[in-house]
Amino acid sequence: MTASLAYPPVLAHAEPKPTRAQVQKKLDRLNEQMDHKVEQYNQLNEKLKIAKKKYDGARKSSAQEQAAFEEQRSKIAQMAATAYKNGDSADVTGFVGSKDPQAILDQAAVFSHLSHERNSQLTQFLATAQRLRREEAQAKTAYDDVKAKNKELQDQKRKLQLEVDKQKKLLAKLGGGSSSGGGGGVGGTYTGPASGPARLALQFAYAQQRKPYAWGATGPNSYDCSGLTMKAWAAAGVNITRTTNSQWAATKRVAKSDLQPGDLVFFSGLSHVGMYVGNGQMIHAPSTGKVVTVVSINSSYYASNYYGAGRP
Repeated sequence: MTASLAYPPVLAHAEPKPTRAQVQKKLDRLNEQMDHKVEQYNQLNEKLKIAKKKYDGARKSSAQEQAAFEEQRSKIAQMAATAYKNGDSADVTGFVGSKDPQAILDQAAVFSHLSHERNSQLTQFLATAQRLRREEAQAKTAYDDVKAKNKELQDQKRKLQLEVDKQKKLLAKLGGGSSSGGGGGVGGTYTGPASGPARLALQFAYAQQRKPYAWGATGPNSYDCSGLTMKAWAAAGVNITRTTNSQWAATKRVAKSDLQPGDLVFFSGLSHVGMYVGNGQMIHAPSTGKVVTVVSINSSYYASNYYGAGRP
């Protein structure tokens, strides 16, 4: 008889539960990745608008040139038909018998023009029409390419959002759920010292408090970070463009020690922007699941990810 060997039972070791600090750190990292994706999306969306405008313009030009080509071709065909019909009488005897010598001369000039220019005119119109159709095709290809990249980025964004939501739920279970802005109605009033356009911009931003963040949104019911700052300064009559990168380029550099209310403050490699309100605070649209709110730029996260500031 063969003796059976007894093996000790294998004990399953459960993965240690992450701490609240670990979950928060991962959530911060995911939100930073999300900021980068949103900025990429906003930039691509602006390119998509431009590509769509070019494509529509190319289609319109091509259609107009095609219509002009058909009209000219019809006119020349009619003139050619008339010349053919009158060919037998277009000799000296026919011309002499006319009571309108000038009309004969004009008609002769038309016939001569037709014989020499008809082909070149048609060729020119055809070449133009073909060029515009080619430009239309190129514009459509460019538009379709940007549109495909836009869709791909949206898909990436949705997958990342699932990870963010997962970490938020886990953080909530550990008793550290991030605030979505608290109760109370939407809106607020700026009472700080800013004046002129900066005051108007801040008044607009404060009126958006507790409205939800939504990536790609520019109001009026929700905003992403650069959507809020763009609309706030637009309310003051100042165009600072759409994306964080373009807003950085459109503003004057300001040292952190010289910040004034209304200045834009940038974080995480230009993937996030807020508006300085004074006393080391900014108003901003933070991230998915949160609302427009005022926070300190000297908190550990924003202090460590501070990039720079710009004045419109």
